[in-house]
Amino acid sequence: MRASQPPPPPHLRYLRDDDMPLAFKDLLSSLPSEEDWVTTSLRLYQGFWFPSWLLNGVLTCQNHFQAHPSDILLVTSPKPGTTWLKAILFALLNRAKYSNSDSQRSHPLLTQNPHDLVPILEIRLYLEQENPDLTALASPRLFATHVPYSSLPQSVRDSNCKLVYLCRNPKDTFVSMRHYANKLRPEEKGQIPIQDCLDKF
Repeated sequence: MRASQPPPPPHLRYLRDDDMPLAFKDLLSSLPSEEDWVTTSLRLYQGFWFPSWLLNGVLTCQNHFQAHPSDILLVTSPKPGTTWLKAILFALLNRAKYSNSDSQRSHPLLTQNPHDLVPILEIRLYLEQENPDLTALASPRLFATHVPYSSLPQSVRDSNCKLVYLCRNPKDTFVSMRHYANKLRPEEKGQIPIQDCLDKF
C-alpha cells in the first residue's frame, strides 16, 4: 500500500485562476504586476508586493478574521526563521500542559509540523476557505502571518492582541529566500540570476 502523497505546496495549488471569483479577478487585473522569483506574478496591493496566488487569502483574511484580545500573532517576512519561532512560541504557550515526563512523550511538536500547529492566516486558513471555523481553538489562539502591519485585518489593529515580530539580517534572509525560490522553480527555468534576485528583494 502506498503512503498518501502530501498536498502540493500552496504556490502550486493556487496558480490556476479557474476558481477565482470574478470580482477578485477584476481587482487582480487592475493592480500593477511584476514577475515573481518562481513562476507567478507579484501584485502591488496596499503598498506591498504580494504573490498573485496569495492575494485572495490576504483579502479574505482582511474581511473576515476577528481577532480576540488574547490572540497572539507571529508577524514575519518570508524566510527569517518563522518555523523555529512557531515551534518556540507553541512550546512556551503549552509548557504547563506538557510538563511531566508522560505528557512530554506525546508533545505535538514531536509528531506535527509547526506550520500545522501555528497556521498562517492568509495561507493555511483564509486561502482555503472564506470563513474558517476557529471556534475550536483554545485561548490564547496562536497564528502567524507574512502580511505587513498596515495590511493586517482591522480587528487585529483594533484589538489588544499581542504581535510578536521577528526580523533577521537582510543578507541572511536574502540568501535563504533565493535558495528556497530556486528549489521551487521549474528545472527548465534554471537558477535565478543573483542580480535579478537583488533587484526584486
